[in-house]
Amino acid sequence: MRIGIDARICGINHGGIGRYVFELCKNVPKLDPQNQYLIFYRADDPSGSQTLLESLPVNAKPIPVSIRHYSIKEQLRFYKILDRLNLDLVHFPNFNVPLLYRRPFVVTIHDLAHHKISGHKKSHLLHFWAYKKIIQNAADRAKSIITVSQASKSDVVKYLRQPAEKITVIYEGASLPTQVEDARLAEIKKNYRLSRPYFLFVGVLERKKNLISLTRGFDEFIQKNRLDFDLVVVGKSDKHYPGIRHSALDIRARDRLVFCGAVEDTELAALYKGAYAFVSASVHEGFGLPGVEAMRFGLPLIVSNTEVFNEIYDNAAVYFNPLDPGDIAEKMRLLAEDRDFYKQVAAHSASRAALFSWEKMARETLSVYQAPL
Repeated sequence: MRIGIDARICGINHGGIGRYVFELCKNVPKLDPQNQYLIFYRADDPSGSQTLLESLPVNAKPIPVSIRHYSIKEQLRFYKILDRLNLDLVHFPNFNVPLLYRRPFVVTIHDLAHHKISGHKKSHLLHFWAYKKIIQNAADRAKSIITVSQASKSDVVKYLRQPAEKITVIYEGASLPTQVEDARLAEIKKNYRLSRPYFLFVGVLERKKNLISLTRGFDEFIQKNRLDFDLVVVGKSDKHYPGIRHSALDIRARDRLVFCGAVEDTELAALYKGAYAFVSASVHEGFGLPGVEAMRFGLPLIVSNTEVFNEIYDNAAVYFNPLDPGDIAEKMRLLAEDRDFYKQVAAHSASRAALFSWEKMARETLSVYQAPL
């Protein structure tokens, strides 16, 4: 078979989906040497393409397609490229499938945040009507749908009206190197002036991440308990929500906030390694990849009490109401002061991390490809 994978959203600049796409292209063809893979990548996006091209196995042929995702050209020009190649199967690792494409395909739908959370992004994603049309078309016409959690599967059934038997849940993995040299960790801490223990947040600064509630909870934690901690925020700003960072800084303990922006993997690994605990107040996620990365470093998690986080993190986390800064502060205090409880949650975290791997994701994805059309 000739199988295409749309890798135009690839690399760390595209968040969790970008990492998912990279690992998909790297691992699936390696497990399936008898078939040929065509990997469509953006040659005009070196941040995502260079490492990808170096990682592809011999049966994966890179095809440069400099067409931006969520664009009119994607709907017209990319469709023509795919149609001309006459592939046996295409995997779209995100919902943006050209409306006119009629050959067999698999689609991954990570979450339905835009269905559930209002915000400015809807007016920029081919406008909200187009988004709903495209994602509904992708779900309706797909041979199979992959989601990254049971929670996301339930949303696809509910909001896109898809039969449950059409949907396969395949968990993501984590691939950051956990061996971090002491000298590298010391260098990173020096660069960001991290002399205190710190809680670590990782994610794009967008509305659903609920960073403002998190910083207000952290502020209350500092003011009430007078404990000596920082909150480190890793992730790029979202152009649709430029005010989030400014609002997050509007706290009394603003001098305890450290914004690192987007960082490379080796730097991110060092920040995980040096952290006291991982925190997230997100109100909606499809999976929660940064928390799984944190678990590989044996970090206890302090996160929102949401369906998907309970599913993925289980007893590796302490849960709070993401809309209640007081509850956030209390859970931070609990892990900061109760060392025996801290060690117990950390042990669960390290153990649970073993359940998630990109190789397992690739094997299960290949099974979806191989199912009868």
